[in-house]
Amino acid sequence: MTSIRLRDLSKSFDGVDALRDVRLDVADGEFFTLVGPSGCGKTTTLRAIAGFESPDSGSVRFGDREMAGVAPEDRDAGIVFQNYALFPHMTVGENVAYGLRFRDAPGGQSKSERVADLLELVDLPDFEDRDPDELSGGQRQRVALARALAPGPDVLLLDEPMSALDARLREDLRTQVKAIQSELGITTVYVTHDQEEALAVSDRVAVMHDGGVEQVGTPEAVYREPETRFVAEFLGENNVFAGEVRGSAVRVGATSFALSDLDAPEGSEVVFCVRPEDLSRGPSENGFEATVETVEFLGESFRAHLDWEGRAVTLRLPERPERERLRVGFAPEDAHVVSSGGQAREVLDRDLG
Repeated sequence: MTSIRLRDLSKSFDGVDALRDVRLDVADGEFFTLVGPSGCGKTTTLRAIAGFESPDSGSVRFGDREMAGVAPEDRDAGIVFQNYALFPHMTVGENVAYGLRFRDAPGGQSKSERVADLLELVDLPDFEDRDPDELSGGQRQRVALARALAPGPDVLLLDEPMSALDARLREDLRTQVKAIQSELGITTVYVTHDQEEALAVSDRVAVMHDGGVEQVGTPEAVYREPETRFVAEFLGENNVFAGEVRGSAVRVGATSFALSDLDAPEGSEVVFCVRPEDLSRGPSENGFEATVETVEFLGESFRAHLDWEGRAVTLRLPERPERERLRVGFAPEDAHVVSSGGQAREVLDRDLG
């Protein structure tokens, strides 16, 4: 297996920047996910790693090997696409074996042994003679994964492989993919716009926005400690507030909030966030009254959309709120300061209209 190193990767199409100085390190054997909205640059980054796109500047390295000028088929990378790309005129076994067209099976195996082992790995041991049109979407995607793994690549690249599947099937398949990746120990770069998927399967994630990398870290770190407002708002639900430092608190409108990680000078602008599950009903040190606008039943909880002085606030509750007005609050340690200074000034100006 191998590590991947991207340095100052930039790419533009028709004068529009698709990537801007992207710097990333993927460790040997790591499951690394690129997550972000459509058009953020995650697929272009993956295509540059695969060799399907040549960057305008910057470098891609697999271990100590520079990839500039190396053709996709010579990069020892297995690739799984969103649309499966199975050959309809070939059986499942022939599709998997097609991954061995450029090289012998690893470990001295015969082609038939390799195909049988991989179909066992993806839990399709009796499907070798079936045609692709006899398979479900999830089964086709597992065949595509087996084909990508057939030559024993150093790197596995997955481009939104589950976006065409229904929610329950995506959940099941992502668990299988993670288990297979862990068993093989193969370095994997996974692209998705699904935040839940990124948090569930990854060792680390890179949140991308407008062609750049906003934050890299473990799923827990980027969820609980977002470094920018974009990450705070994109990755899961969040309540984001902007205000000015007054004494040892942040004043938002007419209300002051005490924050445990506040480290900013008097009068400076600060943005902080509180997850909906960290808000609670009833009085607290950081309490305020808000109006219930709508309530959604989510199965395991209720999501209440509140209005507080013209600001939208989201609250998670174990039961449906019955009163039109609620008093809610949060503990100082449950708030996370996202930014201060110039960026916060822009946020505050926008919030205040």
